[in-house]
Amino acid sequence: MKHIHMKKGSILVTVLIIITICTAVALFIHERAISSYGTVIGLQNDYQGAIYAMTAIQALEVAFKYEDKPYDSSESIWNQIPPIPVENGFLTATIHPLNAKLPLAPLSFDNETKRERYVEALEHLIDKLELTECNIQDLLQWVGTGTPTSQRFDENSAPYNVKSSQLQTLAEFAFIPSFKNDYKKLSNYVSIAGDNNKINLNLASEDVIVALVPELESYVAEIIERRDKEPLKNVSDVYQIMGSNMQEVYSSILPYIDVKSSLFYAKLELNIGDEFHYYHVLLQRNGKSIKPIKYIEGGNIEYF
Repeated sequence: MKHIHMKKGSILVTVLIIITICTAVALFIHERAISSYGTVIGLQNDYQGAIYAMTAIQALEVAFKYEDKPYDSSESIWNQIPPIPVENGFLTATIHPLNAKLPLAPLSFDNETKRERYVEALEHLIDKLELTECNIQDLLQWVGTGTPTSQRFDENSAPYNVKSSQLQTLAEFAFIPSFKNDYKKLSNYVSIAGDNNKINLNLASEDVIVALVPELESYVAEIIERRDKEPLKNVSDVYQIMGSNMQEVYSSILPYIDVKSSLFYAKLELNIGDEFHYYHVLLQRNGKSIKPIKYIEGGNIEYF
Protein backbone atom coordinates (compact mmCIF):
# COMPACT_ATOMS: atom_id res chain seq x y z
CA MET A 1 0.00 0.00 0.00
CA LYS A 2 2.86 2.36 0.89
CA HIS A 3 4.47 1.57 -2.46
CA ILE A 4 1.23 2.43 -4.29
CA HIS A 5 0.95 5.80 -2.51
CA MET A 6 4.60 6.56 -3.29
CA LYS A 7 3.99 5.70 -6.95
CA LYS A 8 0.97 8.00 -7.11
CA GLY A 9 2.92 10.76 -5.40
CA SER A 10 5.78 10.39 -7.86
CA ILE A 11 3.42 10.53 -10.82
CA LEU A 12 1.72 13.68 -9.52
CA VAL A 13 5.10 15.33 -8.96
CA THR A 14 6.11 14.33 -12.51
CA VAL A 15 2.92 15.85 -13.90
CA LEU A 16 3.50 19.09 -12.01
CA ILE A 17 7.10 19.29 -13.22
CA ILE A 18 5.96 18.79 -16.81
CA ILE A 19 3.36 21.53 -16.42
CA THR A 20 5.90 23.91 -14.88
CA ILE A 21 8.46 23.33 -17.65
CA CYS A 22 5.93 23.55 -20.47
CA THR A 23 4.29 26.71 -19.15
CA ALA A 24 7.66 28.37 -18.56
CA VAL A 25 8.71 27.70 -22.16
CA ALA A 26 5.30 28.73 -23.50
CA LEU A 27 5.37 31.97 -21.52
CA PHE A 28 8.89 32.80 -22.74
CA ILE A 29 7.82 32.33 -26.37
CA HIS A 30 4.58 34.19 -25.73
CA GLU A 31 6.26 37.19 -24.08
CA ARG A 32 8.76 37.44 -26.95
CA ALA A 33 5.94 37.30 -29.49
CA ILE A 34 3.82 40.09 -28.00
CA SER A 35 6.44 42.33 -26.37
CA SER A 36 5.52 45.16 -28.75
CA TYR A 37 1.82 44.91 -27.90
CA GLY A 38 1.92 45.71 -24.18
CA THR A 39 -1.36 47.63 -24.30
CA VAL A 40 -3.51 44.66 -25.33
CA ILE A 41 -3.69 43.16 -21.82
CA GLY A 42 -7.02 41.45 -22.36
CA LEU A 43 -5.82 39.66 -25.48
CA GLN A 44 -2.59 38.72 -23.74
CA ASN A 45 -4.45 37.12 -20.82
CA ASP A 46 -6.72 35.20 -23.19
CA TYR A 47 -3.80 33.91 -25.19
CA GLN A 48 -1.80 33.09 -22.08
CA GLY A 49 -4.80 31.25 -20.64
CA ALA A 50 -5.18 29.14 -23.78
CA ILE A 51 -1.49 28.17 -23.55
CA TYR A 52 -1.95 27.13 -19.93
CA ALA A 53 -5.05 25.13 -20.82
CA MET A 54 -3.35 23.23 -23.63
CA THR A 55 -0.35 22.53 -21.40
CA ALA A 56 -2.63 21.19 -18.68
CA ILE A 57 -4.27 18.85 -21.21
CA GLN A 58 -0.85 17.47 -22.13
CA ALA A 59 -0.10 16.90 -18.44
CA LEU A 60 -3.43 15.12 -17.98
CA GLU A 61 -2.45 12.79 -20.81
CA VAL A 62 0.60 11.79 -18.77
CA ALA A 63 -1.55 11.14 -15.69
CA PHE A 64 -3.95 8.95 -17.66
CA LYS A 65 -1.11 6.87 -19.07
CA TYR A 66 -0.11 5.80 -15.57
CA GLU A 67 -3.66 4.81 -14.59
CA ASP A 68 -3.73 1.16 -15.65
CA LYS A 69 -6.31 -0.31 -13.30
CA PRO A 70 -9.38 -2.13 -14.72
CA TYR A 71 -11.66 0.25 -12.82
CA ASP A 72 -12.01 3.98 -12.07
CA SER A 73 -12.82 5.46 -8.68
CA SER A 74 -12.30 8.55 -6.53
CA GLU A 75 -8.84 7.14 -5.71
CA SER A 76 -7.68 7.28 -9.34
CA ILE A 77 -4.67 9.45 -10.19
CA TRP A 78 -6.65 11.76 -12.47
CA ASN A 79 -8.82 12.71 -9.47
CA GLN A 80 -5.86 13.83 -7.35
CA ILE A 81 -4.21 16.59 -9.37
CA PRO A 82 -3.74 19.59 -7.04
CA PRO A 83 -4.07 23.29 -7.99
CA ILE A 84 -1.07 24.34 -10.09
CA PRO A 85 0.68 27.69 -9.45
CA VAL A 86 1.20 29.82 -12.56
CA GLU A 87 2.47 33.34 -13.07
CA ASN A 88 0.15 35.76 -11.22
CA GLY A 89 -2.32 33.02 -10.32
CA PHE A 90 -3.14 29.34 -10.39
CA LEU A 91 -4.75 26.67 -12.57
CA THR A 92 -7.25 24.13 -11.24
CA ALA A 93 -8.15 21.02 -13.24
CA THR A 94 -11.30 19.13 -12.27
CA ILE A 95 -11.93 15.79 -13.98
CA HIS A 96 -15.40 14.25 -14.24
CA PRO A 97 -16.00 10.86 -15.89
CA LEU A 98 -19.21 11.31 -17.85
CA ASN A 99 -20.60 7.99 -16.64
CA ALA A 100 -20.61 9.26 -13.05
CA LYS A 101 -23.88 10.94 -14.04
CA LEU A 102 -27.06 10.03 -15.89
CA PRO A 103 -26.38 10.06 -19.66
CA LEU A 104 -28.95 11.95 -21.73
CA ALA A 105 -27.93 10.62 -25.17
CA PRO A 106 -30.49 7.75 -24.95
CA LEU A 107 -33.32 10.32 -24.88
CA SER A 108 -32.89 10.56 -28.66
CA PHE A 109 -32.95 6.78 -29.21
CA ASP A 110 -35.49 5.44 -31.70
CA ASN A 111 -35.98 2.36 -29.53
CA GLU A 112 -38.86 3.39 -27.27
CA THR A 113 -38.24 0.63 -24.70
CA LYS A 114 -34.61 1.65 -24.16
CA ARG A 115 -35.46 5.34 -24.21
CA GLU A 116 -38.17 4.96 -21.57
CA ARG A 117 -35.77 3.85 -18.82
CA TYR A 118 -33.72 7.03 -19.23
CA VAL A 119 -36.85 9.18 -19.41
CA GLU A 120 -38.06 7.69 -16.12
CA ALA A 121 -34.60 8.15 -14.59
CA LEU A 122 -34.60 11.83 -15.53
CA GLU A 123 -38.12 12.23 -14.15
CA HIS A 124 -36.90 10.69 -10.88
CA LEU A 125 -34.04 13.20 -10.61
CA ILE A 126 -36.25 16.16 -11.48
CA ASP A 127 -38.73 15.15 -8.77
CA LYS A 128 -35.91 14.53 -6.28
CA LEU A 129 -34.45 17.98 -6.95
CA GLU A 130 -37.94 19.57 -6.91
CA LEU A 131 -37.38 21.24 -10.27
CA THR A 132 -41.07 21.92 -10.78
CA GLU A 133 -40.66 24.03 -13.94
CA CYS A 134 -38.80 21.36 -15.91
CA ASN A 135 -41.00 19.60 -18.44
CA ILE A 136 -39.42 16.49 -19.94
CA GLN A 137 -41.71 16.70 -22.96
CA ASP A 138 -39.98 19.96 -23.88
CA LEU A 139 -36.62 18.19 -23.80
CA LEU A 140 -37.92 15.25 -25.83
CA GLN A 141 -39.22 17.69 -28.45
CA TRP A 142 -35.82 19.37 -28.54
CA VAL A 143 -33.98 16.11 -29.29
CA GLY A 144 -36.65 15.01 -31.74
CA THR A 145 -38.48 12.19 -29.95
CA GLY A 146 -41.42 14.09 -28.49
CA THR A 147 -44.75 15.05 -30.04
CA PRO A 148 -44.36 18.30 -32.03
CA THR A 149 -46.24 21.38 -30.82
CA SER A 150 -46.34 25.00 -31.90
CA GLN A 151 -44.06 26.02 -29.04
CA ARG A 152 -41.08 28.18 -29.98
CA PHE A 153 -37.60 27.34 -28.70
CA ASP A 154 -35.90 30.32 -30.31
CA GLU A 155 -37.55 33.74 -30.39
CA ASN A 156 -35.71 34.66 -33.57
CA SER A 157 -36.76 31.62 -35.57
CA ALA A 158 -39.87 30.15 -37.11
CA PRO A 159 -42.31 28.33 -34.79
CA TYR A 160 -41.21 24.93 -33.51
CA ASN A 161 -37.52 25.23 -34.22
CA VAL A 162 -35.84 22.34 -32.41
CA LYS A 163 -32.51 20.53 -32.62
CA SER A 164 -33.80 17.01 -33.46
CA SER A 165 -30.61 15.27 -32.33
CA GLN A 166 -28.90 14.46 -29.05
CA LEU A 167 -27.40 17.19 -26.89
CA GLN A 168 -23.87 18.28 -27.75
CA THR A 169 -23.49 20.36 -24.58
CA LEU A 170 -25.62 20.88 -21.48
CA ALA A 171 -25.71 24.59 -22.35
CA GLU A 172 -28.45 23.73 -24.86
CA PHE A 173 -30.83 23.53 -21.90
CA ALA A 174 -30.82 27.35 -21.94
CA PHE A 175 -32.83 27.22 -25.19
CA ILE A 176 -35.55 24.98 -23.73
CA PRO A 177 -38.16 27.16 -21.99
CA SER A 178 -38.96 24.99 -18.98
CA PHE A 179 -35.31 24.10 -18.31
CA LYS A 180 -33.52 27.41 -18.75
CA ASN A 181 -33.96 28.53 -15.13
CA ASP A 182 -33.00 25.27 -13.38
CA TYR A 183 -30.65 23.41 -15.70
CA LYS A 184 -27.54 24.43 -13.74
CA LYS A 185 -28.86 22.45 -10.76
CA LEU A 186 -29.70 19.50 -12.98
CA SER A 187 -26.26 19.56 -14.65
CA ASN A 188 -24.71 18.19 -11.44
CA TYR A 189 -26.59 14.93 -12.06
CA VAL A 190 -26.64 14.50 -15.85
CA SER A 191 -24.14 14.32 -18.72
CA ILE A 192 -24.52 14.56 -22.47
CA ALA A 193 -23.40 10.94 -22.87
CA GLY A 194 -21.63 8.09 -21.13
CA ASP A 195 -19.65 4.96 -21.83
CA ASN A 196 -22.19 2.82 -23.67
CA ASN A 197 -24.76 4.82 -21.67
CA LYS A 198 -23.84 3.00 -18.47
CA ILE A 199 -23.07 4.55 -15.08
CA ASN A 200 -19.91 3.95 -13.05
CA LEU A 201 -20.99 2.48 -9.70
CA ASN A 202 -17.74 3.63 -8.10
CA LEU A 203 -18.49 7.27 -8.90
CA ALA A 204 -22.22 7.80 -9.42
CA SER A 205 -24.20 9.31 -6.56
CA GLU A 206 -26.90 7.36 -4.76
CA ASP A 207 -29.59 9.43 -6.50
CA VAL A 208 -28.17 8.69 -9.96
CA ILE A 209 -27.82 4.96 -9.26
CA VAL A 210 -31.39 4.63 -7.97
CA ALA A 211 -32.74 6.77 -10.82
CA LEU A 212 -31.29 4.65 -13.65
CA VAL A 213 -31.16 1.28 -11.90
CA PRO A 214 -34.08 1.18 -9.44
CA GLU A 215 -33.42 -2.57 -9.11
CA LEU A 216 -30.45 -1.60 -6.92
CA GLU A 217 -32.38 0.62 -4.51
CA SER A 218 -32.30 -2.04 -1.77
CA TYR A 219 -28.55 -2.50 -2.21
CA VAL A 220 -27.31 1.03 -2.95
CA ALA A 221 -26.40 1.83 0.69
CA GLU A 222 -24.23 -1.30 0.86
CA ILE A 223 -22.67 -0.53 -2.56
CA ILE A 224 -21.64 2.95 -1.43
CA GLU A 225 -20.39 1.71 1.95
CA ARG A 226 -18.30 -0.94 0.23
CA ARG A 227 -16.83 1.37 -2.43
CA ASP A 228 -15.88 3.90 0.27
CA LYS A 229 -13.70 1.22 1.86
CA GLU A 230 -12.40 -0.25 -1.38
CA PRO A 231 -13.47 0.48 -4.99
CA LEU A 232 -15.53 -2.09 -6.86
CA LYS A 233 -13.07 -3.80 -9.17
CA ASN A 234 -15.64 -5.48 -11.38
CA VAL A 235 -19.40 -5.32 -11.89
CA SER A 236 -19.53 -8.88 -10.55
CA ASP A 237 -18.88 -7.35 -7.12
CA VAL A 238 -22.46 -6.09 -7.30
CA TYR A 239 -23.66 -9.65 -7.85
CA GLN A 240 -21.92 -10.67 -4.63
CA ILE A 241 -23.74 -7.90 -2.80
CA MET A 242 -27.11 -8.84 -4.31
CA GLY A 243 -26.78 -12.57 -3.68
CA SER A 244 -26.95 -15.62 -5.92
CA ASN A 245 -30.75 -15.70 -5.82
CA MET A 246 -30.78 -12.39 -7.77
CA GLN A 247 -29.06 -13.77 -10.89
CA GLU A 248 -31.93 -12.84 -13.23
CA VAL A 249 -32.18 -9.27 -11.91
CA TYR A 250 -28.40 -8.87 -12.01
CA SER A 251 -28.31 -10.00 -15.66
CA SER A 252 -31.05 -7.51 -16.55
CA ILE A 253 -29.13 -4.50 -15.19
CA LEU A 254 -25.75 -5.32 -16.77
CA PRO A 255 -26.44 -3.02 -19.78
CA TYR A 256 -26.62 -0.06 -17.38
CA ILE A 257 -23.71 -0.51 -14.93
CA ASP A 258 -19.91 -0.38 -15.12
CA VAL A 259 -16.82 0.36 -12.99
CA LYS A 260 -14.62 1.74 -15.80
CA SER A 261 -14.76 5.07 -17.63
CA SER A 262 -13.49 6.20 -21.01
CA LEU A 263 -15.14 9.61 -21.53
CA PHE A 264 -13.88 12.39 -19.24
CA TYR A 265 -14.82 16.03 -18.86
CA ALA A 266 -11.87 18.22 -17.87
CA LYS A 267 -12.94 21.61 -16.55
CA LEU A 268 -9.97 23.99 -16.23
CA GLU A 269 -10.26 27.14 -14.13
CA LEU A 270 -7.49 29.68 -14.60
CA ASN A 271 -7.12 32.60 -12.21
CA ILE A 272 -4.78 35.36 -13.42
CA GLY A 273 -4.82 38.39 -11.19
CA ASP A 274 -8.47 39.31 -10.69
CA GLU A 275 -9.69 37.51 -13.81
CA PHE A 276 -11.05 33.99 -14.16
CA HIS A 277 -10.96 32.01 -17.40
CA TYR A 278 -12.64 28.65 -17.99
CA TYR A 279 -11.76 25.94 -20.48
CA HIS A 280 -13.82 22.82 -21.08
CA VAL A 281 -12.42 19.70 -22.72
CA LEU A 282 -14.08 16.38 -23.53
CA LEU A 283 -11.45 13.62 -23.46
CA GLN A 284 -11.67 10.11 -24.90
CA ARG A 285 -9.50 7.43 -23.31
CA ASN A 286 -8.58 4.35 -25.30
CA GLY A 287 -6.31 2.07 -23.31
CA LYS A 288 -3.44 4.24 -22.11
CA SER A 289 -3.88 6.89 -24.78
CA ILE A 290 -6.16 9.91 -24.47
CA LYS A 291 -7.21 12.55 -26.96
CA PRO A 292 -9.35 15.70 -26.80
CA ILE A 293 -12.50 15.43 -28.90
CA LYS A 294 -14.22 18.70 -27.92
CA TYR A 295 -12.82 21.99 -26.62
CA ILE A 296 -14.77 25.04 -25.44
CA GLU A 297 -13.60 28.34 -23.99
CA GLY A 298 -16.63 29.30 -21.95
CA GLY A 299 -18.04 30.40 -18.63
CA ASN A 300 -18.29 28.77 -15.23
CA ILE A 301 -20.97 26.24 -16.12
CA GLU A 302 -21.01 22.51 -16.79
CA TYR A 303 -20.84 21.83 -20.53
CA PHE A 304 -20.56 18.05 -20.72
